[in-house]
Amino acid sequence: MTASSSAPVVPGTYILLLADVLERWSLSMDTLLDGTGIDPSTLLQANCQVPQPTFAALLRRAIKLTNEPGIGYHVGLQMKASYHGVFGQAAMVANNMREVIELTQAFTSLYFSIMTLHFEQQGDQAILRFEETHPQFELGNVGAQVMLLGFATMGQSLTGKPVSGIGMVKVARPEYFSRFEHLVPGEVRFEQPYNGLIFPAEILDRPLVMADPIAARLAREQCKQELNRLAGNSSTYQLVRDLAFDEQQGFASMEEVADKLHLSPRTLQRRLSDEGVSYREVVEHIRRDRALRLVASGGLSIGQVADLLGYNDVTNFSRAFRRWTGESPRAYRQAREVPLHS
Repeated sequence: MTASSSAPVVPGTYILLLADVLERWSLSMDTLLDGTGIDPSTLLQANCQVPQPTFAALLRRAIKLTNEPGIGYHVGLQMKASYHGVFGQAAMVANNMREVIELTQAFTSLYFSIMTLHFEQQGDQAILRFEETHPQFELGNVGAQVMLLGFATMGQSLTGKPVSGIGMVKVARPEYFSRFEHLVPGEVRFEQPYNGLIFPAEILDRPLVMADPIAARLAREQCKQELNRLAGNSSTYQLVRDLAFDEQQGFASMEEVADKLHLSPRTLQRRLSDEGVSYREVVEHIRRDRALRLVASGGLSIGQVADLLGYNDVTNFSRAFRRWTGESPRAYRQAREVPLHS
C-alpha cells in the first residue's frame, strides 16, 4: 500500500518494532498477527506500508495481550530512524537536527501519512506540531506515546545527546502515566490544543554523530526519486515542485529537473505549458511558499532567507515578498510572533 491511498498509513516496520517489544512478555509475532492475514515476510520489504487502522488494531491487541496500557512508551523508546527506509537513511547522515526536521517535512509522506509535521521557531524555542491528516484517525493516547517519545529517542540517538523539552498532548492524563513519567525527557502537558513538542532552539543546530554531507546529498536524491516513483499519478507541476529545490544545493535548472524525470527539457517545458504554467513560475511558487514559512518561523535572519532562496540581495527579496503579501518580511514576521501555549 502506498501513501497515496485514501487511508492513512504507517511503515510496516512499526509492526516489527511492536513485535520486538512484545517479546519481553514472551509473545511471538505469530500471536500478534494471528487472524490479520498479514504475512510477516512482507513487513521486511522496502517501502512496506500498512493502513493506520490496522496498526491501531494491533496496538489494541498488544495492550490486551500484555495488560499494559502504556505499551506506546515501550515502542517509542525503541524507535530508530532506520525504520523509515531511505528517508530515515537521509536523516541519519544529515548535518544537524534542523535538517532532519526539514527532511521530515519534505519526505515523511513516503512512509507515514497519518500526520503532517509543522515547525516554527519563536526566539530561543522550537515548536513541532503533529497534525493528523485524517481527523477520524486521531493519534489517541497510545499513538501520542509512540510519536512524542519516539521523536525524542531518535533525536538522542542521532545527536548523541538527550533531547528534552515539553510534550504537548491532546488527551487527558491517564492513570498509569506516573509509571512512565521518569522515562520522558522533560515535561508532559495534557489536554492541550495540539500534539507536539516544544524544546530549546539550540537543539536544532546540534551536529549529528553520523553527519556525512556527500551521503546526505545522495540520500536526499534517493528520497526525491522515490517520491517521484510513488507520485505516478501526480501532475507535472507537482513533480517539478518536488524536485526543483534542495536545501543544500538550492534551485535546480530546468535541464537538471528534466534529467531527473528522464525527459528532455523541451518535453518538460511542453508538459508544464499544457498545465498552464512555466518552469519559472514553478520556481516562483516555491520561493513564495518557502519564504512565507521561513520568515514566519524566525529561525533564520531575513538575509539568510534571501540567500537560501537564491536572491542576490535582501532588497530584491523584500521587493518580491511585498509583492506576494503586501508586507515587508520584517512586518510579516512581527505580526506572527505569538505567545506559546502554557
